[in-house]
Amino acid sequence: MGNDDIIRLAMSDTHSANPSTISRQIALQGAAIIAVLSLAWPYFGWRGEALPWPETSFVIGFVALTFATISRQPWPWRLLHALFMPLIWATLPLHG
Repeated sequence: MGNDDIIRLAMSDTHSANPSTISRQIALQGAAIIAVLSLAWPYFGWRGEALPWPETSFVIGFVALTFATISRQPWPWRLLHALFMPLIWATLPLHG
């Protein structure tokens, strides 16, 4: 087995970004968002405090990383899930 065969095997359909894979990634990120917000909103709502979005975005990233690890996603997807919400929150002030 040569280097070209190894590269082709690594780039096989199991790791390609086909539509069903993208749908799974969006569902995983959505599950992390729903899980964190379903616990955080009632807690901060009962206390009458604003939701701390910087911390919440990092917790969503951690939960998404945990879900991606449990579902055995490839490492690039795990990192993407861990960084997605914190990066969205960090770029929010740039919107205006």
